[in-house]
Amino acid sequence: MTFRWYALASFGLTAAYLAFPGELRGIAFLLITLGAIPAAVMGARRSKGTGRMPWWLLLTALTVFNVGNVLYFWYVYVQHRPTADGTLADLLFSTANIFVFAAALTIIVRRGRRDVGGMADAALTSLAVGGLLWDVVLLPHLTALGMTEPRQMALFVNIFLTLGTFGALLRVSKAAPERLVTVTLFSVASGATLIGNVTSALVSDPHGVRPDWTNVPFLLAYSALTAAAVHPSAAQATRLTPAPKDDLSPGRLTFLGAMMALIPLVGGGRVLFGLPTDGVLLAIGSALVVPLVMVRIAALSAQRRQAEQALRRMAAQDSLTGLPNRGACLERITAALAEPVPCPDAAPWLAVLFCDLDGFKPVNDRFGHAAGDQLLIAVADRLRSCVRDTDLVSRFGGDEFVIVCQATDSRAAVTAVCERIRTMVRQPITVAGQTVQIGISVGVAFAEPGSTTDGLVGRADQAMYKAKQSKALGNLSLAAA
Repeated sequence: MTFRWYALASFGLTAAYLAFPGELRGIAFLLITLGAIPAAVMGARRSKGTGRMPWWLLLTALTVFNVGNVLYFWYVYVQHRPTADGTLADLLFSTANIFVFAAALTIIVRRGRRDVGGMADAALTSLAVGGLLWDVVLLPHLTALGMTEPRQMALFVNIFLTLGTFGALLRVSKAAPERLVTVTLFSVASGATLIGNVTSALVSDPHGVRPDWTNVPFLLAYSALTAAAVHPSAAQATRLTPAPKDDLSPGRLTFLGAMMALIPLVGGGRVLFGLPTDGVLLAIGSALVVPLVMVRIAALSAQRRQAEQALRRMAAQDSLTGLPNRGACLERITAALAEPVPCPDAAPWLAVLFCDLDGFKPVNDRFGHAAGDQLLIAVADRLRSCVRDTDLVSRFGGDEFVIVCQATDSRAAVTAVCERIRTMVRQPITVAGQTVQIGISVGVAFAEPGSTTDGLVGRADQAMYKAKQSKALGNLSLAAA
């Protein structure tokens, strides 16, 4: 309800601004701008911890803005100056813009920190569009108007900061899985501020005097910030979001290439035709494009590494239990058999335990596949606790697990592991809210000179079937090859 009343009052006054008599417009202007201050306080109070930072920064910006507005009206209506440009009010406006930028930046950094590639794309696009706007539209007009270089530079910085903020906010608003009204309204505020700055620069006379209607975009920005602060989603504005899909398609790559080439092409073309161009823009634009491209390449490289690591994990890991899968198990046995035999006449150095669950099928049939999966996960966790760090527990397939023990005396290691499994299997397991009991049949095979991977696993498998003949729930059935 608070959001609706604030939005209705603020946007309503903005829409009716030009309908007020000239002498009352200043009052309407201050009502809108001053009304944003308690809204920012409300946004800060609703948020927690670091989530309050953008609203405290916005509160500071709005306070400075309003002090500047009061001074502006003093200069124009009391001292009868044509404009407040170049006064303390102008300095306060520039300072307030920095705080607004900082408030937006806290949202952008937090919500976009997992979208490095998208942020780089947004910055590159904003830089290119801003360069085109400045070089083709604003610079020729300001040069013909006779605006001084310091004022041009101030406007240049303001335009690019606002455009960059708008682009980044638009990206975090569109890319997030959930669209927050607060972030969308912040984007609207940045876009309205950009429109206000551009139109004010284009319609101002050489003394800086501009029509009263140019205040409307700025009032729209104030109204959007007010609504953003009082909306219930303000408390979630800095919440970390999942990384969006970064799909650098051919079309997107072509678009980014065009954006990269836009500034030097436009600037170089204007030089060739003898038109005024901004050397500072060319220098800054070219200097910024390189690190942005490097950031983009680094993001793609990191994405590729993550994909490769995920593929390696998928190739070697069982997706349900997280244990090494059949392929990883066979590779481990092959590598162990390829190592030099410590002492051919001593105790066997490698053992394979082929484990099969007893009583798994009744659980799966009675309680469903989900319960069966829970049982497999629980058994996998318990088997991990029964072996040494140097041993391997793998899910071979279905309800079959294979343990690889490599030790100077693998017989002693197998004995210790089997005792721990026997103790473990006596303990019931809870799945799907039900207590169930299982057994484990284990076949053991020890490596011999000349053993192969398939032969060793096959002998352990055959021994497991022998153990099955004496299987019992709550017990370990053991047989050796």
